[in-house]
Amino acid sequence: MINRDEFTIYASDLLRAKQTAEIIGGKLELAVHEEDQLREINTGEAAGKTKEWARQNRNPRTSDGFDIDYQQFPGGETYREFYNRVCNCMTRLYNSEEKNLLISTHGGTMGYIIAWWMGFKPEMLASSCFIASVGSLSILQVNGYQQHILKVFNDTCHLSEM
Repeated sequence: MINRDEFTIYASDLLRAKQTAEIIGGKLELAVHEEDQLREINTGEAAGKTKEWARQNRNPRTSDGFDIDYQQFPGGETYREFYNRVCNCMTRLYNSEEKNLLISTHGGTMGYIIAWWMGFKPEMLASSCFIASVGSLSILQVNGYQQHILKVFNDTCHLSEM
C-alpha cells in the first residue's frame, strides 16, 4: 500500500481525465486538484464540432512532415503553443511539490509531458513522438545521478481484468 501523504493528484479539468482522477483519489483518499493547463490541444473553432466539420474546416497543411507551428483551426493552439503550455505547467507543478505527482490527463498531453520530462526542445518533436493509450499508466522518475527516467510507459496490464 502507498503512503497517501506522499502523493498529490492533479487532473485536467476536462470530464474524462477529471473523472478518472476522482476514482483514483477516492481509492487513495486524496483530493484532486484540477488544472486547466493539463488539457489536450486547444482546437479553437473546432471544439465541440463533429469530425466531419473538422475535416471540412481544418487549415491546409503546408508540408507533409510535422510542423510545430501548424495551427489546425482558427483560434486554436499550434503544437509549439501546446507544448510550451504543458511544459510550463509541469515545471510549475514539479517545482512546487515535494510530493510525488499523480497526473490524469489526455493522450497528446501525456506525450508532451514525457517529452518535457526527457528535456526535449520543441523542434525535437518533429522527429519523435510518444503516444499513450487510453487508461494507460506511465512512471517518470529521477535516478541517483539526477537523470530523468521513463521507467514505465503506456502500461495497460491493469485493464486486462476488464
